[in-house]
Amino acid sequence: MIRKRKVHRFLSKLSWSLIIWILGAFLFGFIRVWGNDSLPAFERVLEFKPVQFSFEMLVLGLAIGIPFGIMDYVLDTKWIRHRSYWKIILIKVVIQVFIAIFSLAILVIYTNTIEDDMVSMMSLIFSETSLLWIVFTGIISFILYFLEVVKSKIGDRVMFNLIMGKYHNPRIETRIFMFLDMKDSTTHAENLGHIKFSSLIQDSFNDLTSALIEHRVEVYQYVGDEAVLTWNLSDGFKNANCLQVYFAFQNALKSKREYYENKYGFVPFFKAGVHLGDVTVSEVGIIKREIAYHSDVLNTAARIQGKCNEFEAELLISEQLKDNLDDHKFFKFQQIGGISLKGKHQLVNIFKVNLN
Repeated sequence: MIRKRKVHRFLSKLSWSLIIWILGAFLFGFIRVWGNDSLPAFERVLEFKPVQFSFEMLVLGLAIGIPFGIMDYVLDTKWIRHRSYWKIILIKVVIQVFIAIFSLAILVIYTNTIEDDMVSMMSLIFSETSLLWIVFTGIISFILYFLEVVKSKIGDRVMFNLIMGKYHNPRIETRIFMFLDMKDSTTHAENLGHIKFSSLIQDSFNDLTSALIEHRVEVYQYVGDEAVLTWNLSDGFKNANCLQVYFAFQNALKSKREYYENKYGFVPFFKAGVHLGDVTVSEVGIIKREIAYHSDVLNTAARIQGKCNEFEAELLISEQLKDNLDDHKFFKFQQIGGISLKGKHQLVNIFKVNLN
């Protein structure tokens, strides 16, 4: 499972890199072709060879996109993530510029435009067009990595929705919510102290990341030792992502048992409650904008999670959610029955969930 996640993450980064840099190579190529003032516009059209041009730009895009994707995957480590944002951007941009020089060398060699001597090759690599390509690459890399930092702060889907203004006016959506909370967090905080407990929260939610990506989760909020996760219905019910993510997270923590026991003296355990329903979604704030959800659905999900200790359950879900799940073969459900939740007039039927 861990190997599958690594492969998925690598292919995701590589495919995104190839798309960006192939498009970037074509954009740069068109700018240089149509920006060549030494030729009249008519002659530029006559001398333009679409097939050769497309092939060369494709080679250039592949030559920079493949190492870029590999670099982005290799650098996605705790060492780089713990650096300040400006250092992360600087390190990646500098490496990317070297990759740009490498890609030019590949293109020059491949198109057989030089004789077999190093001096000619270096003069072509550092020609005016080549230097412009390196500058172009550095600027695009800076923009991409800056957006990557912003995306890591607010989430890619939230960033896209903010840019598109999807929730500029409030709208109603049906969504799934999971409240994920660390068990015995107060005791752990007292025993570890605030600094070490904060480190525990960091480590735990870092290990949650791969499960979030694999199961198409949107993170709504991190509140202390609690994470609020959400899905639209298609993503949440596909392969039972809204339940699978919990067990994937627990497995990730168990796989690092030795690390947690050596550093903190125990392996953290999280409990969760899941519910679905209609919510009002809107963009709020002026200085700091974010997407906000307003509905009793969130309160109910939080109350369900709060019942985990009482019923000795790791994962509790509402009957409403269970009835909408298509495939039950991976899970074992135990009905607890109708319970009274604080602030609710009607009883809410909940189920305990375990893996088969």
